[in-house]
Amino acid sequence: MSSITLVPQYVDKTYLFAANGGLSLRYVNEKHFGIQAELNYFQSGWKDDFGYGSTNTYRREMAFLELPFLMHARIGTKAVNFYLNLGPKFSLFLSEEEYLDSDISYDYHGKALEQPFQWGILGGVGFDVKLKRQNIGLEGRYYYGLSDIFANAVTDDFVTSGLQQISLNLIYYFRLR
Repeated sequence: MSSITLVPQYVDKTYLFAANGGLSLRYVNEKHFGIQAELNYFQSGWKDDFGYGSTNTYRREMAFLELPFLMHARIGTKAVNFYLNLGPKFSLFLSEEEYLDSDISYDYHGKALEQPFQWGILGGVGFDVKLKRQNIGLEGRYYYGLSDIFANAVTDDFVTSGLQQISLNLIYYFRLR
């Protein structure tokens, strides 16, 4: 699920539920520490909340190719590990769709994304269970975008327009050794 921080804020935003998936490579050389790199397809966006009883709707869906580089710290037993992932995430914009059914229009309605390269901080906590050469688990993540999707110069409409994402991921790893 994802949302956006727009300043100035014209209307409240609600989270948009979307899909993600990808490939991950985790290298753990120390007992409790390793690194993890991923290549993911991630959908993001938001919905406008026009208030209770309003028939107005606005939704923006965006797709990104993302590349997180994460520090991986873990504790646990031979069967179960609990872990923390933390690091930067870089994203490249792929596509977007807008759905508008409203008699109210704001500056960002119909405005194309202006910054195709996004970056920010990603953190996650999770656990995995070892099953012979496979690991399965669950991870919760939070991403805070440090870049803006719209231009933010003094003469532009927005001071900030950073994305935020919360995700719950089912993971499956195949161990090479």
